[in-house]
Amino acid sequence: MFINFISTAFIGIAFIAIGLYAIRNPHSWWFRRTRDDIELSDLRIWYLKFAGKITIAIGVVVILMSLQHL
Repeated sequence: MFINFISTAFIGIAFIAIGLYAIRNPHSWWFRRTRDDIELSDLRIWYLKFAGKITIAIGVVVILMSLQHL
């Protein structure tokens, strides 16, 4: 049971880390399309930061849901 909690909590932490990375570095190559060398628009940057916030929220929900394994 404790293994389920740990593994699910790690998944939640990974979601939070990806969300924080998206907010802090929206210009990263992780968030670009393949062979896309154009400059990112302000709307695209706003969208990436918003998606990062949503990803953080999902990570928090995953961690909260992992508490049922304790």
